[in-house]
Amino acid sequence: MIARGPSRESRRGQAFTLEGVVAALVIVAALAMSLQAVVVTPTTRGTVDEDVRTGLRQQADDALSLTASNEPTDLSYLVRYWQPNGQTFTEAENPQIGYGMAGPPLLLGRLLNTTFTERGYLYNVEVVYRTGDPGRDRRLTMVRQGTPDENAVVASHAVTLYDNETLTSPGAGSAELWEYDTTLADGDGGYYPVPDVIDGPVYNHVEVRVVVW
Repeated sequence: MIARGPSRESRRGQAFTLEGVVAALVIVAALAMSLQAVVVTPTTRGTVDEDVRTGLRQQADDALSLTASNEPTDLSYLVRYWQPNGQTFTEAENPQIGYGMAGPPLLLGRLLNTTFTERGYLYNVEVVYRTGDPGRDRRLTMVRQGTPDENAVVASHAVTLYDNETLTSPGAGSAELWEYDTTLADGDGGYYPVPDVIDGPVYNHVEVRVVVW
């Protein structure tokens, strides 16, 4: 008996099936690429769903909380990671952008870069401190990556500084916070802008803020 191959109709049906599978794969791939583009470039997405904003705020708050409990390089350590001979944080680029696109050092930087930078988000970090005059708080730029848009969210964590603490930058020495000059114009090499405004052992109450968009 001679074996017969697939009929013409069968071969045509197989071709149509194969074409359908290929077309479906192309559509799935295109959809996946479009979804990936939305995730990777969130700054172009327009109005952000409130659930997304809530999630970003919680993630920023978690990064601050985890760093705050990470002794000895906690948030207080970062607030005191200052160049007494300069105008910005140790190893930062300049006072205007701080650490800029590189993000802050140590655990906080790793958390923020993994959580936000790698997903296409931008963030700023600033340290807000009391001046002694009600309503006249000032701020130091730790990280500036741009101008937040209308979708930005803010998370913050309070830090208490004490008189007998020291700066944590390499080579800062053993001088306690109360010994530093808060007037940059003096140029005496012992400058730390956060002043001692509280009686007793407490030096100042500061707030570390993260703005994400």
